[in-house]
Amino acid sequence: MTKNLKFSHKILLAAALVVAVAFTCFILFNDYRQRQTLRSNTEASMQELGSLTSSNIQTWLQSRMQLLQSLSQQVAIDGASKESLTRSLSLPVYGSNFLLTYFGGQDGYMQSVPLGNRAADYDPRVRGWYKAATGAGQTIVTEPYISVSANKLVITLATPVQHQGRLIGVNGVDTDLDSISAIINALNFDGHGQAFIVNGAGKILVHPQADLVLKNLSDAYPQGAPQVGSGLKEAELDGHKQFITFTKVNGVPSADWYVALVLDQDFAFATLSELRTSAVVATVIAVLIIIALLGVLIRVLMEPLHVMGRAMHDIAEGEGDLTRRLRIHGQDEFGSLGQSFNRFVERIHESIREVASATGQVNEVALRVVSASNASIHNADQQSSRTSSVAAAINQLGAAAQEIAQNAALASQHSSDARNLAEQGQQVVEQTIEVMNQLSAKISDSCGNIETLNANTVNIGQILEVISGISQQTNLLALNAAIEAARAGEAGRGFAVVADEG
Repeated sequence: MTKNLKFSHKILLAAALVVAVAFTCFILFNDYRQRQTLRSNTEASMQELGSLTSSNIQTWLQSRMQLLQSLSQQVAIDGASKESLTRSLSLPVYGSNFLLTYFGGQDGYMQSVPLGNRAADYDPRVRGWYKAATGAGQTIVTEPYISVSANKLVITLATPVQHQGRLIGVNGVDTDLDSISAIINALNFDGHGQAFIVNGAGKILVHPQADLVLKNLSDAYPQGAPQVGSGLKEAELDGHKQFITFTKVNGVPSADWYVALVLDQDFAFATLSELRTSAVVATVIAVLIIIALLGVLIRVLMEPLHVMGRAMHDIAEGEGDLTRRLRIHGQDEFGSLGQSFNRFVERIHESIREVASATGQVNEVALRVVSASNASIHNADQQSSRTSSVAAAINQLGAAAQEIAQNAALASQHSSDARNLAEQGQQVVEQTIEVMNQLSAKISDSCGNIETLNANTVNIGQILEVISGISQQTNLLALNAAIEAARAGEAGRGFAVVADEG
């Protein structure tokens, strides 16, 4: 796909990818930093709110503890008689703050306001609150429990009473947790969280959901209960991730209470989602603006390359004008490329000039070769003509030799009377005929050789020399025939005829 794109488009695409990757990395890094910052801020805010809530609960408990200690001091001063206890326990301040105010004596005596329904054998000394207070030697706070008489979630505060240096009993009060529940329920984070109180063992003491009170954290978070401790915890409930912080309630003896604050992570990171969306929109806009600016900038910067491309196209597709040169506008990469292109064209131009010069020289040599070839052809034609003339002469010579043979045969017939003398002449004539036949065969072979090899004129000269020799022999034969005719006289006329023909 990228092979069909222009170089400028590839640069734009690469730049867009680089910008997109850079902004994506920035967004991811910023998202990570913002997430960490929000997490830290959320943890700090939740811990601060937890500390404030813990301080409020601590203040509330300490105010009740102070009221109880005030009651204990009054009982220690007035004594544990029934009248004194009735007067002290019936003070309005205790009735307005506690559900039940009571005193358990060291002798097993029990008195409370309001009186309530107790068994006749009720012994406070075997009760947990009595043992805890006497064992601790100070004010103690029990864990919440459901009061049978009030049918409410209450806690008991108890403190030992000393009179003249000896333990005379324990003062105790029962108070509901409506005020603490109101404080806890107020922390709902606009419906995106909640608060509850848990002890160090993970038992839920106060919770907005009544069915979870006095249950364990594992019941509230079946997918994985967080550990009670400092720091920001994470948990998951019904597919929603939550942040949880635990803040210890300090200053309350025997009470290992923690204020747990729960906040939905989606709500905590809501601003992060908005920032992420804004960053994505900003990235898209920035990429589009950068691509537009790069498009204009690349078009300006690529103009020298376009000029170079058009020059190359003209050289490749046009008339191939190698005298054209590129104008160099700068000393950048395009300027260096243009200079290299000009040097390349100059070398090509020089090579073409050298080739043209060499081509002219070759053309001149070719013309000379053609002229020499034409002369050679003309000479060959002349030689062929001369050879044909020689062949014609040889044919005429053959015809003459045949005529001589005929005359010799006629002379043989006329010389039958002079048989004895003619036998020698006949032998000579037969030898001559044989020689002439051989000569005719040789001449025929010579004609074939001459027609096949026009250039072998040397052989023709040799043949002519042979013919000349034969002619000389013929003349000798004619001379001998004349001599024999002279000897024979009248009977040798046939030889004379032969001699004349020779």
